Amino acid sequence: MPASLRTVLAVLAGGLVSAGLALSLETGSLLKLLLLGLAPLPLFACGLSAGILTCLAAGLTGTVAVTLKMGPTAGAYYLGIGAIPVAILVWQALRGGRTREGRKVWETGGDLLLWLTGLGIVGVLGMVLYFAFFRGGLVTAIQDRFAVPPQAAAMLARIAPGLTASVWMAVMAADGVAAEWILARRGLALRPPIDIKRLMLPLWIGPILMVAGLAGAILRQGTVGIVCLNCAIVLAVPFAFLGLATIHAVARRFRGGVALVGAAYVLLLGSPALLGWPALLVFVLGLAGLGSVDQVLDLRDLRGLRSGMKRK
Repeated sequence: MPASLRTVLAVLAGGLVSAGLALSLETGSLLKLLLLGLAPLPLFACGLSAGILTCLAAGLTGTVAVTLKMGPTAGAYYLGIGAIPVAILVWQALRGGRTREGRKVWETGGDLLLWLTGLGIVGVLGMVLYFAFFRGGLVTAIQDRFAVPPQAAAMLARIAPGLTASVWMAVMAADGVAAEWILARRGLALRPPIDIKRLMLPLWIGPILMVAGLAGAILRQGTVGIVCLNCAIVLAVPFAFLGLATIHAVARRFRGGVALVGAAYVLLLGSPALLGWPALLVFVLGLAGLGSVDQVLDLRDLRGLRSGMKRK
């Protein structure tokens, strides 16, 4: 099959499958949220196997399909929270340089996680501005959508943008990792998979999280306080990923470590069904706390801090 025909088929397949998953939102299926969460996966697969242009073309194909089926508003949502962010992440994932020996060096998982966090913060700002200018405020929108008392709506409004962006970040990360794993297993990936055990973040992100959290706690009312609080929620997500990376690294040192990692993921994914959504929030905060400890104390010794202390 000619390469150009393969590219066209990949674009059509990736875009239409992604659009079909996104269109499941209008059905009554109990699995609609799961299917909706899988919508970015075909776009990631196109980009990580055939490049950024194929990813963009597949995203535009999906946008046209969603627009024709559900209207321009749904198409704009698909483009803004699906196609464009996936294209940005794929573009970054395929970037890299070369060492003096000519070896290819790819963007690290920490770099991609920072880009994902930046997109999450942009989403928080976009939600706050959108509801402020077009929907009469987030409190009013929550009252109209969920029929809750004004006090409860006000409490939800203070954290809803950050929680929504955090869930979106988790979904995008899971889809990207799954697409890369599937492609690598079939020998179709353009870059090697990310080793979660070596996931790192720069040290400067910790103080930013602290400042945003303190600002959100002090400025309890007003737009600035809400933005700071929700940005702090988003900034906690990369530390939760560091917590998972620490569990992976520590479990490797023990017999039966696979079971420990499996138990962590069962708690993470099954806690809403078993114990309710507050349990999931507590577990994620625990992971973020573990990631923060690893960031400061270098539990995995990725920066050589612990080994250097032992040598002294």
